[in-house]
Amino acid sequence: MSKKNIYLVQVGFAFDKSLYLPLAAGVLAAFALQDNYVRETYDFKDFIFRREKLDDVVSRMEKPVLVGFSCCVWNFEYNKALARKVKQAFPDTLILFGGHNIPDNNDILINEDYVDVLMRGESEEPFLDLLKALSGSDFEKIPNISYRDSKGQIKENPRQNYTDIEGYPSAYTSGIFDSLLQNNPDIDFLAILETNRGCPYSCSYCDWCAGKAVRHFPMEKVKAEIAWMSENKIEYCFCADANFGMFKRDLEIVDFIVEMKAKNGYPKVFRPCYAKNSDENVFQISKKLNSMEMDKGATLAYQTLSDEALTNINRKNLTLDKFANLLAKYNQAGIPSYSELILGLPGETYESFSSGICELLEAGQHNSISVYHCELLINSEMAQEDYKQRHGIVTARIPFNHIHSADVEEEVQEYSNVIIATNTMSNEMWIKSNLFSVCVQCFHNLGLLRCFALYMYYEKGISYMNFFNKLLSYIKQAEGTLANRLFDDFEKELKDTKTGKWMYLNPLFGDASWFFEEGAFLEFVMNYERFWKEIMPFLSDFKLEDKVFNDLVKYQKVIIKRPGTPPQKTALSHDFSTYFDSIYSGQPEALKKKHNILHTAGDSDEVNWIKYAKETVWFGRRRGATLRSNNKDEILTKYS
Repeated sequence: MSKKNIYLVQVGFAFDKSLYLPLAAGVLAAFALQDNYVRETYDFKDFIFRREKLDDVVSRMEKPVLVGFSCCVWNFEYNKALARKVKQAFPDTLILFGGHNIPDNNDILINEDYVDVLMRGESEEPFLDLLKALSGSDFEKIPNISYRDSKGQIKENPRQNYTDIEGYPSAYTSGIFDSLLQNNPDIDFLAILETNRGCPYSCSYCDWCAGKAVRHFPMEKVKAEIAWMSENKIEYCFCADANFGMFKRDLEIVDFIVEMKAKNGYPKVFRPCYAKNSDENVFQISKKLNSMEMDKGATLAYQTLSDEALTNINRKNLTLDKFANLLAKYNQAGIPSYSELILGLPGETYESFSSGICELLEAGQHNSISVYHCELLINSEMAQEDYKQRHGIVTARIPFNHIHSADVEEEVQEYSNVIIATNTMSNEMWIKSNLFSVCVQCFHNLGLLRCFALYMYYEKGISYMNFFNKLLSYIKQAEGTLANRLFDDFEKELKDTKTGKWMYLNPLFGDASWFFEEGAFLEFVMNYERFWKEIMPFLSDFKLEDKVFNDLVKYQKVIIKRPGTPPQKTALSHDFSTYFDSIYSGQPEALKKKHNILHTAGDSDEVNWIKYAKETVWFGRRRGATLRSNNKDEILTKYS
C-alpha cells in the first residue's frame, strides 16, 4: 500500500540570499518519524519554505492527506491564501494551522472554512497524536486542538503542558534537513538553536513563552546541533532561548560554539537574546563571542524608562546606576553593547519616551539604541480586548515591514498591528516620538554629530534633550536641505497608516529596505560635503570658541567611516581622542590643549555603497562600525 503524503509549510522572508531553515516544521517531522506507524503510513514531502507563487506550490503537491502550516505574523496571510487554494484543489485534505499566530479563541475556524484543525502551543506530541488518529478522524483525545467534528460542530479539547522535552529528537542531526541543503545550493541557510524552552517573565507585550517554566534540552543534543551547523557551514545562528545567559550551563554552550568556530570557521555569527537583567554570565558570554567576532554586541535591554509603563507591562529594569556601571565594564573590555526601547507602550508619553532615550545617553549608552514599534501579538496580554480598552490603545494595520529584505511586490501582503496611540500618548505625539528617536539614532548612535552632543553636554551643560530637540527644530525649518527633505518624508510616511511602509528605500544602497535612521545616515554620508555645509548654521549657533569648534568639526568629520576614503592625517590642537575615550570609559577627563595628528585608515579606492550599507550599517551598526574611533586598527593619534 502506498504511503499518504504530508506537506509542512513554514514560509519565511529572504534576507538577500539567506533564509532560515524551517525549524518548527522540522521538529514536528523529526518527532513524528520516531514512530513506527508514522514511518510506515506517511511520506513527508519536501518542506515548503519559500514565498513562491501559490499556484506553483499547489501544482507540485501530490494528493496530500494533510498540509500543516506554521503561522507567524510574517506569513499568516500567505498561509491562509495557500491553504484556501490547497482545499480547492484537494477538498479531502486536512488543513492544520499551528504556531504563534493562532489565537486562544476559535475565530479562525469560524471565519476560515478551509481550516480544519487548530493546534496551540508546543506541538510535537499533539501532532503525533493527530497523525495516529487521522485515519479514523477521532480527535477527541488529542490535547491542545480545536476542530470541526463530523457534524461540522467546532470542538475544543483540554490544554496540556509538556514538561519533559529531554527525549525530543533534533531536526538537524536526524537528517530532516539534509536534502533541503543539497537541493538548494543557491540559498545561504540560517539556523535557529533552542537550548531550552520557557520564560519566567510575563511581559504584557510578549507572547513568546510567558510565564512558562524553563525546561532544558540535554547538553549532548545542544552540542550535536551546534556541531551540525558548523560542519554544514551555517554562517548565522540565532538562539531562540528567551533568556540566554540566565544559566551557568550557557557558558559551556558558548565555549563549544567558540570551539566549533575555531575548528571549522562556522558559525560566523551567534546571536542570542540575552537574559533580561544582564549579569556576569552575560558579560563573560559576550566577551567570549566578541573575541571571535561572533556577536554584534551585548543587549542591555530597557524597553521603557517610564515607571508607569513598566507597571503596565509587568516588567522591572536595572537601576540606571547599575546600568551605567555595566556599560563602563563593557566599554573597558572593548565589548560593544546596545539597548532597546519599545515605542507605544501604554503609560508612556512623549516626554517620558524622549527623556528615557536621553537618560540612556546620560548613563553612557552612546553606541547603539534601537527603537521598535510596539506590535500587538495575538496571544499577548496587551492584545486582549479588556487591556486595550483600559489603556486606550489605538492600532494601525500596516503592511508588514521586513527591514533589510527586498521590497518586492508580494502576491500576498502580510500585515502588522502597531500601536499608534494610547490614552497617554496621542498619535501626534507618537509621530513626534518617532522623529526624535530617528534623530538620536542617526546623529548620535550612528555618530554623525555625536561628538558635538557629548561636548555640549559635558562642557556647556546642554542636555541631550535640549540638543536633539533643537536639532529637530532646525531640521524642520531648514527648507531646501537634505535633512529637511528626509525628515519631512519620514513624517509623511508615519502619518500614513493605510499604505505607509515606514521604511527607507534607495536602490543605490542595494535591494533592501532600511530603518529611517539608517536611510538618513546613508544619504548624509553619500552627500557628506553637502551635509556638513547645511548643518553648520546649527552647530555655529552654539558659539563655541573658534579653535575648539574648528578642531571638533575636523575630528567629527574624519572619524565617520566612509567608502572610498583614502588614509588621512588630520592635525589638531586639542586632544579629542583622549577626551572622548575618557567619556566612553565612564571616567570623563577635561579636554587638553595638545598638538596631535590623527591618522585614519583608508578603504579601497572602489566606492561600493551596497557593500558599505550592508556590512557597515546593517551588520556593523550594533558594534559601532560607522565610527572609525570604535576600531583602534582604523585610527591612531600621534602627539608632537
